[in-house]
Amino acid sequence: MDDGAPVTARPLHSCTVCACPRTPSDVRGLAWSSHHVDGVTSWVCGPCTRAHLFEIEAGQPVRPASLPRSA
Repeated sequence: MDDGAPVTARPLHSCTVCACPRTPSDVRGLAWSSHHVDGVTSWVCGPCTRAHLFEIEAGQPVRPASLPRSA
């Protein structure tokens, strides 16, 4: 229930898209992007950030490549 009180920003410790864990070494790097909605900060890893930027630029969703099965 939303009572109108501000929500304290809290970082999530994994990518909200693929659930890749965010390690302490990732905190100092620039690969991860942060998203801020209603006072909550969520994090997206570098590969998912790049895929999302490509989707924006190309105007089409990124689809995983079909790879042959290995024996």
